[in-house]
Amino acid sequence: MTEKKLTRLIARAKKGDSIAFGRLYDEYANRVYAFVRSRTSSAHDAEDVTATVFLKVWESLGSYDNNGVPFSAWLFRIARNAAVDEYRRGERRPIPTDGAPDDTVWADSAEVLAVARADAEMLRSAVRLLTEEQASVIALRYWWDLSIKETAESLGKNENAVKQLQHRAVKSLARILQEDSSYGNA
Repeated sequence: MTEKKLTRLIARAKKGDSIAFGRLYDEYANRVYAFVRSRTSSAHDAEDVTATVFLKVWESLGSYDNNGVPFSAWLFRIARNAAVDEYRRGERRPIPTDGAPDDTVWADSAEVLAVARADAEMLRSAVRLLTEEQASVIALRYWWDLSIKETAESLGKNENAVKQLQHRAVKSLARILQEDSSYGNA
């Protein structure tokens, strides 16, 4: 979606246009769900938290102002806070960020699909071993496709800190995945 179209949809949704809000939902719901799913123990819990996120977005959309904070960064902050709130209430048992897209169809071949799923699960397992901040950076940069600046704004950090976190996270993932493959070949 272009920035211009997004700005128009936000303006309409702020005025109570439910169709515009529905389009915003359609644009971001899968990413919010994937992020929240990485922090909950079941798909059902993730659906509940995702619904809560969009309810909070609807209720607070009037206060959103695009003064240097992209909508996706603002939305991610709400999603992250909702996941933290659920954890603090103890209603759900969160799982550290794994955020990898669920069962994306990678190829027509069942064998290639099975390998892709195994690789995705290996990556999810590796990301679970990262710190919360590193895992969040990986989710935002690679699965949400946010820029360094947007990621920094989402996490309340400066851009250099995000670059360092990303560097450490990628380095740690490479080490973890290398160790894992070494065990598999032993």
